[in-house]
Amino acid sequence: MAGVKGNRRILYTKKVLKDSLLKLLETKDIHQVTVTNLCKEADVNRGTFYAHYKDAYDLLESMENELFAQVVQYIEATPVEQYFNSLLINVLELIKENKDLCKILLCRQRDNKLLEKLFFIAYKAGLEPIFKESGEQNEAHFNYYIKYVVGGCIAIIQAWLQNNFPESTEELAKIINSVSTMASSYHAYVQK
Repeated sequence: MAGVKGNRRILYTKKVLKDSLLKLLETKDIHQVTVTNLCKEADVNRGTFYAHYKDAYDLLESMENELFAQVVQYIEATPVEQYFNSLLINVLELIKENKDLCKILLCRQRDNKLLEKLFFIAYKAGLEPIFKESGEQNEAHFNYYIKYVVGGCIAIIQAWLQNNFPESTEELAKIINSVSTMASSYHAYVQK
């Protein structure tokens, strides 16, 4: 019984620390957040904080990792042919459910590894086979293509987050897919 009680306490402490970090990041950049600030906001002592995290960066990175682990689970559970519809909708729902964290990660923080993770996810999502099916064999073109597509999606999602979700996740998925299709059509047109 003590294990369950202790586990609940740990989960509660981590949740309070995460919520406190999000609150602090509404007004500060991550490099301005100290462990003292976090502990004061969360009403926990420094020893408790250090039992779980090294610093505020470590806490933020663990939050990013949890979010991206969920995205990877969605990727692995979704058939390739449904990536541009159901996978995208699931990821957008996840972003909406974690709006405070995603606003900070996508709209406010400049010094995180977000883009690296998104590029990894794009590769994991099977864009490489789709790109190779197009007949393009140039690796540099593929890398630019990934950055272009991911960058465009991020920009659309940032606007959606900043405007407090004016479109449903289904509508936004259609917008992202139509913009991607327009870009591909333009590329094919220019190639002729």
